[in-house]
Amino acid sequence: MLARPLRAAGNPRSLYFSAKLLAQIAQNMLLAALFVMAGTSSHAAIDVSSLFIATLLPAAFFGVAGGAIADRVGPARGFMLGSALRFGVVALGIFFLHAPNSAWLIAFAYGTVSQISAPAEMALVRTIRPEERTGRAHSIIVAIQYAGQGIGMLAIAPVLYIFGGARLILVGSGIGFLGLTILTAALSLRLQDIAAEQLQPARDAFSFRAVTRFFRHEALARDAVTVLAIKSMAAQGILITLPLYVRHDIGIGREAVAFLILPGIVGALFGLVWTGGMLTPRRARSIMRLCLLGLIVGVFALASLDYGITAVFEFSQIPPLVHFSVALNTTYIVALPVAFILGTALSASVVAARVVLTETAPIGQQSRVFAVQSTLTDAVVVLPLLLLGVGAQFAGARPTLAAIGIVATLAFVAMEHPRFRPAIRPEAAIVAEASA
Repeated sequence: MLARPLRAAGNPRSLYFSAKLLAQIAQNMLLAALFVMAGTSSHAAIDVSSLFIATLLPAAFFGVAGGAIADRVGPARGFMLGSALRFGVVALGIFFLHAPNSAWLIAFAYGTVSQISAPAEMALVRTIRPEERTGRAHSIIVAIQYAGQGIGMLAIAPVLYIFGGARLILVGSGIGFLGLTILTAALSLRLQDIAAEQLQPARDAFSFRAVTRFFRHEALARDAVTVLAIKSMAAQGILITLPLYVRHDIGIGREAVAFLILPGIVGALFGLVWTGGMLTPRRARSIMRLCLLGLIVGVFALASLDYGITAVFEFSQIPPLVHFSVALNTTYIVALPVAFILGTALSASVVAARVVLTETAPIGQQSRVFAVQSTLTDAVVVLPLLLLGVGAQFAGARPTLAAIGIVATLAFVAMEHPRFRPAIRPEAAIVAEASA
């Protein structure tokens, strides 16, 4: 009885983007509730740390298996299954887990079932746009991610907290995931007649021999994974060092911080527009490299460019320039354009790398490819993040930013070195193999 109206509801793209937005809102409400719960315990520092660990471990333990399940049932049904399991986890948390030190249990369970949803969501891009370039879709997805974070964590969660605390936020998140389950069920029914979806389920979904072969022979895909890993490390590293950098190196107040963040937001929007057109894998490769160079230039500029400018002014022995450098906050002036460059690089690199993976991975392996990418990215980034946190605390923001730049430079050299960069196959061959 319910299947007929669900199948008739909406077109697949509208349903998909609506589901992505609702998923982001509900997820960020859940995270807000968990952080509030963990932060109100008598051992808040330990509970918050365990919450961070609980959000990272599922991808390392279950990411590959989640991608296999999503390939086995098909991306649309994988999205629906993951959404239903997410709702189940939140519902159980509402009724059975109330102690602050239990937040990590909800986070771990949610992260585990999300290993089915996350790769399925990415694999669905190819299903809803089977004959088209996917740059616009991935740009919209990243924009939805930013919007969902703002709506869920900064708009809805604070209002619910005022009226009912963390428990009401958790209830709101559960309602969101219930609506998401209904949307994804409608999407699954709408897509069951599409050719790309009918190629599922993959018979070899639990075999990773084909996926290993894909990454071994596809240089573009390996580059995409590398860029996503460096992007994650750089983004988290900048967030870790930003408070120290603002307080000790720039020396500005809260009002001036808003003007520093604004160029980053504008840059992120520019990056989405830049990559939102007819983005081929070959052009995405160029954008990934430009973004990686932008990250390198940006973090090194934050680390030392203001010192260089000040030195040039002072050693020039021209009195107006010397007085100008003394009166000017050179560090703040340098940080404004750098924020734009970093915002552009961080958003554009995600879209370009996802386009590469979507358009080079064969249809029956899409979920596993994205699952392997996510697992590798998290595994590679965890240790550097721990070191960056310690480094920022004891060495300061500038050496930590320089360390990020050095790692990113080594990654760029490895990508460009002939030994690690096999010849890129013709565009037509990439598209034909991915469609096979």
